[in-house]
Amino acid sequence: MQSRGLLIGVALLAALSGLLWWSDKKANDEAKDPAKDSKSVKLVNLAAKDVSEIVLQRMDEAAVHLMKNAAANKWELVSEPKFLIDNDAAMTLATNAATVSSDKLIDENATDMTQYGLEPAKFTVELKDKTGKSAKLLVGDETPVGNLFYVRLPGDKKVYTIPNYTKSGFDKSTNDLRDKRLLILDETKLSKLELVKKAETLEFTRNPKGGWQLVKPQAYRIDTVMVDGLYNKAREAKMDPALNEELKKSYATQFAAAPIVATLKETDGAGTQQLEVRKSKENLYLAKSSAVPGIYKVADELGAALDKSLNDFRNHKLFDFGFEDPARIQIQSGGKASLLEHKGEDWLLNGKKLDGSTVTPLLEGLRGLSALSFPKSGFTTPVFEATVTQSDGKTIEKVMVSKTGNFHYAKREGDAAEYEIDPKALTDLEAALGGLKEPGAVKKK
Repeated sequence: MQSRGLLIGVALLAALSGLLWWSDKKANDEAKDPAKDSKSVKLVNLAAKDVSEIVLQRMDEAAVHLMKNAAANKWELVSEPKFLIDNDAAMTLATNAATVSSDKLIDENATDMTQYGLEPAKFTVELKDKTGKSAKLLVGDETPVGNLFYVRLPGDKKVYTIPNYTKSGFDKSTNDLRDKRLLILDETKLSKLELVKKAETLEFTRNPKGGWQLVKPQAYRIDTVMVDGLYNKAREAKMDPALNEELKKSYATQFAAAPIVATLKETDGAGTQQLEVRKSKENLYLAKSSAVPGIYKVADELGAALDKSLNDFRNHKLFDFGFEDPARIQIQSGGKASLLEHKGEDWLLNGKKLDGSTVTPLLEGLRGLSALSFPKSGFTTPVFEATVTQSDGKTIEKVMVSKTGNFHYAKREGDAAEYEIDPKALTDLEAALGGLKEPGAVKKK
């Protein structure tokens, strides 16, 4: 029995010794493998806000050289060919290139950089900042696995790797950085939009609050959502700088033969630029800009936004008070005056409390009162008047409705425009007015 116990003890001791040996060997092996024991190393470490110059150099290509205009706080391309630069894209490039780190050291003392594609380097990024500091990073081949790229610093024999997403953050071409807008304006100083069509010209200007207003052909109320939509779609119109020669020729030929949809003119502090859009037989919307050369395909949404008439941009709603309950509603109908007041949570009719649920149809009817068309004339003596004081207590809207045969016309006080409305809309308003009840007077269904 004692011999058996002794044998078991010896076996356990041997196993423990083997485990300790294996553990020590693994630790030593890992210590010898820099790729497994690398700490994050900052290869480029500049303050992005201070970067003032960037040079991007691909093997066998001309360098892309950017400099920051400190006075204008804008990036400019100083290498040829010169293009206007997308300042946001250049700022992002500077941010991405200013701090580059690696957490994998592949070779501590590389004697042959060609095996990593680092001599000569496939791509080089060089930065300088306003304080005089500079940094340069050499980028080589992609690793066989891991979606990584070999990198090193000039004069250093250490080879590191960085992820592809890090490299793509600063590996940019001129086309990547180019301002691709077809209308290149200062949006903070944009003051006028003109939509020129064969039958009419519409002119919109900024009002004191920064919104759009129609000034030509007449100062009608407008649907600001429609005008903002046109402006935003034109702002999103971009050129494709990588367009091949075959498509360039095709677009030019199609454009020359196509009828004009519209010309959009935009004016900022520096002047006016225009975008002429045509629709080809192939149903492509093609644009020619006064700001950049060439013919480019633009989105169908922009073409559709340009292909609108005056009435499409006019405000069809008779009231502007929206979904916030007004403070007061005065109605004249059938020779009877009604005063509704909103006080706290309650609605009052001529001083008497109402069941709030019976007011809802009247509010919805007033909010939904819309134009079917915009006749030049037709309004006569009003048979219905509604004056709405908005919740601010200052904004007052008055709408009057008249009848001429089977047609119903409306006008807003202080507005020369006339609106044709659906006769049913007036019928529903009168029914809603008659349906106002005091609490407890509503019949249960």
